[in-house]
Amino acid sequence: MTTRLEAVAAHENLFANALDLLVDGIALLGRDGRIVYVNEALRTLAARGNDFRIERNAIEFASADLRGRFAAALDAADRIQEPAAAFLPADFAVPRENGLPPYTVSVRPLARAGQETARPSAVAMLLVHDPLQRTLSAGRLLQELYGLTNAEAQLAEALSTGMTAAAYAHNRRISITTVYTHLRRTREKTGWKSIAELTRRFHELNVALRPN
Repeated sequence: MTTRLEAVAAHENLFANALDLLVDGIALLGRDGRIVYVNEALRTLAARGNDFRIERNAIEFASADLRGRFAAALDAADRIQEPAAAFLPADFAVPRENGLPPYTVSVRPLARAGQETARPSAVAMLLVHDPLQRTLSAGRLLQELYGLTNAEAQLAEALSTGMTAAAYAHNRRISITTVYTHLRRTREKTGWKSIAELTRRFHELNVALRPN
């Protein structure tokens, strides 16, 4: 991480590179809603899910309801100087099927009057927070400590959020037998006997990685 941060500091585009280090999806939006900048995390989320995609340099939500919420949030961010804009929605949750936890979408203004932004053409920041991505660092640590494969670590991450094995299999488009195989190998490598213990240990690792 130190090496990556040093590389970022030496790069002329410090702001964009800093955003690329984040787990949450980030996009900077112009007044018309067009993308001025998008980080890799958001590209990954857009490619993985069915609720929104990046199309023609814009965020396109699948349903009319989500499109309406996004438009209202973007309008609120653009009108932040107006008193009435304080009552407009700027955050909304996107529900998912099969027991998966929803992710949240937030739209925030980048600057008020008289302030400069890192991207002058951008007026708002879109943040997409997926709770399934929160434990990415702990998952990588599990791979280093116990020799888990990427697939096994991803399963541990998902189960630690409360997702069921069946929901995980459906979301990843793999068989339930494959999921149980990953779970059995994870138990063998870690010595953890149950999903409850796996979840507890996983959260202990995650807490230890949080900044002070």
